[in-house]
Amino acid sequence: MSTQPGISHLSLRIPPYYVTAIRGARPPNRARSRGENRTAYRARPLVSFPAFFYTLRALQSRITTVIFDFGGVLGHPQDPERAATMASLCGLPMERFRLLYARDRLELDRGTLTAEHYWGRILQEAGVASSPELVERIEREDALGWTRVNQRVVDWSDELRGAGYRTAILSNMPTDKLSFMRASGRMGWIGNFEAVIFSCDVALVKPEPAIYRLCLEMLAVTPGECIFLDDSPVNVEGARAVGINALLFRSAEESAVELRSQWRLPVKCLVDGVHA
Repeated sequence: MSTQPGISHLSLRIPPYYVTAIRGARPPNRARSRGENRTAYRARPLVSFPAFFYTLRALQSRITTVIFDFGGVLGHPQDPERAATMASLCGLPMERFRLLYARDRLELDRGTLTAEHYWGRILQEAGVASSPELVERIEREDALGWTRVNQRVVDWSDELRGAGYRTAILSNMPTDKLSFMRASGRMGWIGNFEAVIFSCDVALVKPEPAIYRLCLEMLAVTPGECIFLDDSPVNVEGARAVGINALLFRSAEESAVELRSQWRLPVKCLVDGVHA
């Protein structure tokens, strides 16, 4: 085990690929004592070079776990055309619509406000009569606007797991949006993440400290072992306030530069979109 500063504390959290490689590497003198052929033994690698290389990088970095936001990271930012349609349905100019849209959003995300009441309040402010049909139409536009998958980032999460890193999702998500996602049949990849926390399921929201701490508890990790990616500056600062490393996610290409240089993470999928 390396004696470099900052590495020894990882000795009990060796990624699975590294453990496999260690178990497969028998010392030469031991091989000779058993009459085994050293060349033949070495010809049976149990881990590919890229995976082994990146796992060594994981050991050299403090980061063992990457935590993803959904909208704006694993998913694309809100579709501006869908947002314009919602503003039109509410009879509001975009600037006014955005203010009202954000006003009660955290309570919708927490699950303490229903979609009917949330949109009802906005429509009341706009002087538009609310109806179940109108609310349903607006809600569908909202759901479609937030559930476009960013396949490059999803593929990158696979790349990270293949290199021995752990992954989790921590996202503010209203009940109706989550139900829409689960019913779509296009989100099966979410099951690949070790921990998945959506705000409406736990009645907690970012940037409150409690939801970040819940994520750490579910993963049984320290804040310093994690990096959190979110497209909201407020949520990034919320993570940092509890000691979690955090990066404001912009584009895949732009974020890849810092993820590789500062945290030594493999970023092939972010850079060229091709799975490592």
